[in-house]
Amino acid sequence: MKKFDLLAKADRALADGRIHHLGFSFHDTFETFKTIIDSYDNWTMCQFQYNYMNEDYQAGTAGLQYAASKGLATVIMEPLLGGKLAVPPQAIQELWDNAPMQRTPVEWAFRWLWNKPEVSIALSGMSTMQQVIENVESADRSGVGLMSEEELALVAQVRDKYAELCPIPCTACNYCMPCPNGVNIPGNFSHFNNGATYDAWDDARRRYGRMDEASQASACIQCRECEELCPQDIPISEWMPVVDQVLGQGRAYEECQLPG
Repeated sequence: MKKFDLLAKADRALADGRIHHLGFSFHDTFETFKTIIDSYDNWTMCQFQYNYMNEDYQAGTAGLQYAASKGLATVIMEPLLGGKLAVPPQAIQELWDNAPMQRTPVEWAFRWLWNKPEVSIALSGMSTMQQVIENVESADRSGVGLMSEEELALVAQVRDKYAELCPIPCTACNYCMPCPNGVNIPGNFSHFNNGATYDAWDDARRRYGRMDEASQASACIQCRECEELCPQDIPISEWMPVVDQVLGQGRAYEECQLPG
């Protein structure tokens, strides 16, 4: 955009009425998010992924607050994390079931978003009229500052429980990269962890299948060079065959011999 001076062209389009508003959709780091916002004075809105599990992911809460402080409307993608938060594993559902106020996991997720004054719009992939009705009714019952401290603590407890369900403590720091054999180590771990954490193995297998074959866990030759660089001391060469067994070969996670 900078190379071809597209923002100047956007200004001309705004000035002559061809467009009325300009915004951007975003998938990157918080620092890049700030750079984009600060590079142009006429943004109207920004769109990014955000939910109670992604407070520190990509733009995150810091980005939400920064955009709002600059007067931008914020449009939230993935409020249910691609539907993963809508049908939680049993350990998570038990926490919701024990709440003093009974709500569906979907309503808890949206209520958490609507509680934040910086959120302008939440986009949800509704596929039935009943889901449309439920989401509208949920929004009508929600609002800024309506969640109690007890309710916010419950959402934080759910977030922590999800984190406990994550089997591989990879932070995607990329210290292990590049792999000398071309394996995308953080990418493989991300798909595997998402499958285990959200009991979403079909989705994890699809994403793994879309990876270039040379970057999949199956390409690992157990050279262990990456393990010397991992600050989390993850036995990467032991996890890679498990990742491929589950995501590449379709083996059940519960049947695998896990490292450690």
